[in-house]
Amino acid sequence: MKLSHVVAQHGYQPSELGEIEKARLYERRNADGALELLCVQKIGNVFRIDRQALAEIPGLGVLPLGEGVANQIIPRNQLQGYLEATLAPAMAA
Repeated sequence: MKLSHVVAQHGYQPSELGEIEKARLYERRNADGALELLCVQKIGNVFRIDRQALAEIPGLGVLPLGEGVANQIIPRNQLQGYLEATLAPAMAA
């Protein structure tokens, strides 16, 4: 299944917030109003995954919520399973 279809099943859509070389940036708005960014970058036969929830606070700008996921390296053949397992719980909240 295509990456865009996998993340779309969990509410993500392509983001226009920026571009990253050899990567796809996605975003979704969670039920609590937080903006969640997901970056999937291909590096050879593996993928780097970064994900962070953000709060947009008037007068303060954008602030990170929690720790997020940074520099998680996933083999190509495990990417879909990893995304299905890690993105699904966030939609249930």
